[in-house]
Order: sequence, then C-alpha cells, then structure tokens
Amino acid sequence: MTHARPGRDAVLAEAIDAISALTRDLAAAGTYPFRDRRLGRAQMNLLYQVSRSAGIGVGALAAALDVTSGAVSQHVDALRVAGLVTVDVDPADARARIVALTDVAREEVDAFQQDWIAAVAPRFDDLSDDEVGELRRLLSLVRPAVRAAR
Repeated sequence: MTHARPGRDAVLAEAIDAISALTRDLAAAGTYPFRDRRLGRAQMNLLYQVSRSAGIGVGALAAALDVTSGAVSQHVDALRVAGLVTVDVDPADARARIVALTDVAREEVDAFQQDWIAAVAPRFDDLSDDEVGELRRLLSLVRPAVRAAR
C-alpha cells in the first residue's frame, strides 16, 4: 500500500504535467510515417520495436509490448500483407518465427526517426549533454503503467 506523500506528490504532479505538455506538443507538431496506410497505434508500436533489431521473435515482441503472442501474430500478419515486415522461421527453433522490417519499411521508419529527432532536439537545447543523459536514465526507470499495476 502506498502512502500519500504531499511534497513528493506535488513535485511528481508538476513533472507529469511537463511530460504531458511535451507529449502534446510533439504529437501536434509531428509527422508520421506510413501516412498512405491506415496503421493503428499497436501496429506502429510493433514496427518501432522491430526497427530496433535486425529481427525479433514473436515472443520477445509480445514481452516488449506487454501483449499476448496472439495479438502480436495478428498485427504481424496484417503488416506482412501490407509489405512492411517479413516473417521467417527462427533457425534456432523451427516452431518460432522471426519478424523483421522490409527494406521499404526500414527506410521509412529510419527517415521518420531522423526527421523527428531533428525537429524535437531544439526543445532540449537548454540541457547539457550530462542532463540529457540523466533524463534518459531517469525515464528508463519509470515503469510502464500496465506493468506497474501488477
């Protein structure tokens, strides 16, 4: 059971407000890849997770996204039909599948990420390199909401 901590709660509320405002600003100003396709948030999250590797297993994707393997398989099937991912047999386990971005998808995701970072970077100009590193470290400690509830 968590006890209320008025001082901490007030500072945390301010931090969450700042993060929320930044998120709204970034979402409002951003462009998105694959605009010519109708992709849902779950599919976009899956594509970004896959983009971080040369290939990733369905089970690892499910764990990273905190969803079931069945949900991942359903999204992967739709993305494969759209020509955005490939699915191959895992050489280490013939029952498992490895998901990777197609070259076209990788180019679009990489270009989007580079453009987005270039557009967002000026918002952090007042932070030193060490402060940016500390921000990254601190945010990595924040547990995803679904996992925090467990």
